[in-house]
Amino acid sequence: MNKRRQAIADIVNQLGEIHIRDLRRMFPNISEVTLRKDLQVLDEENSLVRIHGGARSINDVTLKNSNFNTRTLLHQNEKAIIGEKAAKLIKDGMSVFISSGSTCAELAKQLPSEYTLQVFTDGISIALKAPVSPGITVELVGGVVNRNLMRLTGPSVVSALDALHFDYAFLGTMGFNKQAGFPVATPGIAASNTKAIEHSRKTVILMDSSKVNDMCTARNIPFKSVDIVISDGKLSEDVVAFLNENQIEVL
Repeated sequence: MNKRRQAIADIVNQLGEIHIRDLRRMFPNISEVTLRKDLQVLDEENSLVRIHGGARSINDVTLKNSNFNTRTLLHQNEKAIIGEKAAKLIKDGMSVFISSGSTCAELAKQLPSEYTLQVFTDGISIALKAPVSPGITVELVGGVVNRNLMRLTGPSVVSALDALHFDYAFLGTMGFNKQAGFPVATPGIAASNTKAIEHSRKTVILMDSSKVNDMCTARNIPFKSVDIVISDGKLSEDVVAFLNENQIEVL
């Protein structure tokens, strides 16, 4: 599966359903004819289900596992590498925000259990996967539960973040676009990410190399807001060079 089609499948799995006009906005350089062909191929591969004007997650249609659980099965080795690298940034006594997402969940699993840490998150899976340790406190920033995304959303999440401060904010992304930055799926996620960035000493994007797909949404994390990108060691030299030129360290 090429990177664009993989990205489309990931988007549909994350959101549950998407319209072709939204895909056009996310991939402005790709024609509607090509995007419809992509949906047809993905449907034939049982990666999603085509519907009139767009596509739905095959998990929504068949009522199988949650979309989050499906995403955890993708690029598992790469996500484990990223989680291990990210955990090495964390020092004893830190306060960190870890956003919801299957890659961020790998970081949660690998938090140093011997440390004293304050962990804040909008991700249900993050809270469940963090080590059970006397020194690690995990706090969910309250909101409405989105079971598709396994995260808490809404104005109360943003309000809670406004009262907090972090050494690091670890955020996931749907892709990478040289013109726009790191795309975000929904307005709610964009709002919580923005607030977490504002209240963090450093911002870290966790992104496996499959996310380099030129996707663009209406809301993107700009390069100027990011200090570090942690990936799986498979980013191309030109992508690494581009990030470095934008004063972003790549690990």
